Amino acid sequence: MEEKFAMRNKIYSESHRKLYTFIKNVINNSFVKKWINNNQAVVDDATTDPLTGLYNQFGINSYLKELHPQIGINYAIVLLNLDNYKDIHAQYGIKAAEVALVSTADIISNNLRETDLVGRYGEHEFILILSDINLEYAHSVARRIAKNVQGKSLKVKTQSILLQASCGISVSEQDTYSDAILQQADQALFAAKSNGFNQIRDHRPS
Repeated sequence: MEEKFAMRNKIYSESHRKLYTFIKNVINNSFVKKWINNNQAVVDDATTDPLTGLYNQFGINSYLKELHPQIGINYAIVLLNLDNYKDIHAQYGIKAAEVALVSTADIISNNLRETDLVGRYGEHEFILILSDINLEYAHSVARRIAKNVQGKSLKVKTQSILLQASCGISVSEQDTYSDAILQQADQALFAAKSNGFNQIRDHRPS
């Protein structure tokens, strides 16, 4: 009986070893590696906005889920709305509207640090996630970017179009999660747009 039990264990161990070796070989197989790389490309496509090359809403939301409150380290969320996008689209067509979006994306990207993140968060809305920052500095970044966007003149046929942008800002606090910060920034943006074009508002704790 003991001999049968020992033999069964030996067979099991050998089978287990062969299975492990097989799986290892499969993972190292060039075809599988290629498949994994192709899937990585699919993941990249799923998180990137094809027009601007920025992160899309899915990519940004995936990042926001990983943001957790940290003592002594704050981050800001800035939502930027291209105020006259719909007017550009209606008067000059989709091509001009797309040029406006790409120009805005370029301006934002060129005015951020490597530690910051930017994405296209809606049809004509962008999101900036600014790391290790306070409200005053977040305001200065938003003002600089908004000023550069507002100073951008697009040439469409014989017309020159000045872009208009508003911003809503919220800065993280201890024990405040990213979904709440995002909601506060959205409320601040709503307040900005309610006061007309080219406005900046922030959320301040009551």
